[in-house]
Amino acid sequence: MLGDRELLLDGEIDLRSVGRRRLVDDVISHLRQLILDQELPPGTALLQTELAERLGVSRTPLREAFRILEREGLVKVANGNRTIEVARFGAAELRELYEVREVIDGLAARLLARTGLTDELDGELSALLAEMDTTAEPFQPSRWFQAHLGFHVRIATCCGNSQLHTMLNLIRMTTLSLHGPLHDRAELGPVELAEILRVAQEQHYAIYESIRDGDERSAESHARRHIRATLHSNLIDQAAIPRQGSQVDQPSG
Repeated sequence: MLGDRELLLDGEIDLRSVGRRRLVDDVISHLRQLILDQELPPGTALLQTELAERLGVSRTPLREAFRILEREGLVKVANGNRTIEVARFGAAELRELYEVREVIDGLAARLLARTGLTDELDGELSALLAEMDTTAEPFQPSRWFQAHLGFHVRIATCCGNSQLHTMLNLIRMTTLSLHGPLHDRAELGPVELAEILRVAQEQHYAIYESIRDGDERSAESHARRHIRATLHSNLIDQAAIPRQGSQVDQPSG
């Protein structure tokens, strides 16, 4: 199987296509990292001309990358289809999304507890928890965010219900939305940030241990409680506040 590689009529591989797709993957990876690092905070307009120059690529792979990132929920079309911007939601909309997350995460944890962890998945989840431990103090936002997102996505991906795969973008979007207030130490303060990370990690371990033990009811309860804690916190209101430096309402070029 050649996967995404294309063949010419004489059976040879079209290396131009392979190179183009690899370039798009590189652009996607780079933009994801800029978003996770808050160099492109929620609400930032993604100006094609400026980004193409910054990344050293043409606008064609950049447009392809935008389409894929939009499917992932990391960027969205705004301003009457004239602007591509990093996804940002109002407090009311984000709260509604997290209400759905509570159900999704609870169901995924319960189903995975029923199915059971493979040795490989057990190792993956343990490694993600360890990464969050390591990067919480001192706080290393980019690494912590990626491990945090990976933990929740892996549970939903491996729970055995293929319909939940359609919800992965919602998990990514809502998780990403909280990166802003968690990333900004000055806004939260180091003591509040440390407490948020500590409580979140306790909840992550409770979810993992319940799944590992095959306790469906406990796994669902802990997963739902984890999301409910966000709903009852002030993080959602803070996430809805535009970050400094965003360029909303500018044309996408």
